[in-house]
Amino acid sequence: MSSTRVRLASLVAVGMLTLTGCSDAPGDGSATPAPSTAAPTTAEPVATTEAPVDDAETASASPELSAEDQDAADIEETLQLYTRALDDAFNGDASVEAIYPFSRDTAREKWVTQVMASEAQGTTSTGLTDLEVLDTSVDADIANVTACADVSDVEVMDENGDSIVPESRLDRTLKDFVLERDDSAQLGWYVVEDTNRNEPCDG
Repeated sequence: MSSTRVRLASLVAVGMLTLTGCSDAPGDGSATPAPSTAAPTTAEPVATTEAPVDDAETASASPELSAEDQDAADIEETLQLYTRALDDAFNGDASVEAIYPFSRDTAREKWVTQVMASEAQGTTSTGLTDLEVLDTSVDADIANVTACADVSDVEVMDENGDSIVPESRLDRTLKDFVLERDDSAQLGWYVVEDTNRNEPCDG
C-alpha cells in the first residue's frame, strides 16, 4: 500500500472517532436527560410558641368571683372612687356632684354642705386621701365597712395661703361607712353614711 493510501485511512479513522464523541453531547433535545440525584425536599413544620386557642382563652380569662367576693370588690371600688371624688371637689378639680354616682342620703348631703362652706370661706386643699378598707360585712342589701383614711398628704389653706390644719389632726383615722345595694348606682352600691371616728387606725 502506498503512503498516500495509509494517510487517507488514518484521516478517515480520526474523523469517525470525532463524530462518535459528539453524539454523546446534548444537541437537538432528543437525548433523554440524566435523572436527578437530588433528594426530594419536604416542608418542615413551622415552630410556634402560641398555645392552642382553647388553652389561650382559658389562660387569659379572669376567674369568676363568688357573689360575696364580687360584692366586696364592688364595695371597695365604690369607696375608693367616692373618696377620690371628694378630694377632687375640695381641691377644686371637679364639682362636688362627682360624688353622686357613689353616694346619696346623709353621706351626700353632708359633703355637699361642707364643700359649699369651704368654697364660701375661700379655703383650698391639696393632696389626696389614701383609703384602706379593713373590714367589710354584707347582710342582704346593706354593707358595713371599717376603713383607715390616711390624710397625711392633704393640706388645707385659708384665702391667704396659710395652713389651717390643726396640729392635733390625726393623719390616719378610722372611718365607718354604710352602703346600700342599688342597681342605679354606678357599681351597684351607694354610700349612705360616712362617719369619722377621730380614732387612730393603729390605736
